[in-house]
Amino acid sequence: MFTGLIKETGIVEGINPIESGVELIIQISPQLAAEIQVNSHIAIDGRVLTVLHREDSTDFSLLKFYASHVNKIGNLLPKKRVNLERAVRLGEEIPGTFFYGVPSGQAKVISLEKLSGGRLTFKVSFEDNLASYLSIKDQVCLDGVSLQIRDINAHVLCFELYPITLSVTTLGERQVGDLLTIEIDPFMAKIARIFEKNQLSTVNSQQ
Repeated sequence: MFTGLIKETGIVEGINPIESGVELIIQISPQLAAEIQVNSHIAIDGRVLTVLHREDSTDFSLLKFYASHVNKIGNLLPKKRVNLERAVRLGEEIPGTFFYGVPSGQAKVISLEKLSGGRLTFKVSFEDNLASYLSIKDQVCLDGVSLQIRDINAHVLCFELYPITLSVTTLGERQVGDLLTIEIDPFMAKIARIFEKNQLSTVNSQQ
């Protein structure tokens, strides 16, 4: 389980095809590495993966992950900076909404507008039926970052990013046209899928 509150970013050091899939290598700080154990789970740009190996040096550490297919790592590229989040641990304070680290799909950045005070209006297009179940003030994760919807119009979601979010995550580096992983509240997604399935069953029974 994850909360979408990012504390650190990392850098993609390697994406290496192997016989059974893809090996992903992420560079992280020694401070974060001190908290990471092999076989623990980390959300990378909102996509949960398991740490298979850790290699430490003086200035940084490297974490190795495995994915069964290149599609499983989304839009990651070598040298790209990524958002990192550890899984929630028992005994921690749990703010906000729970997320699974399993993206609901992709959202496309369609508008960026700078505001006063270092804020940024951030609009994305989410072309999925799940968008119709979202409302103003709902929480979603974009590249692993938990954000509250400020406005919504059909498949266009609008967010307001504050300087602290822009400084500790990678969202401030995104450009119009970029694709981001998006995860909506997993409980809402489950209810929406059940509702759609029941609607389809009703239509089929009437035919």
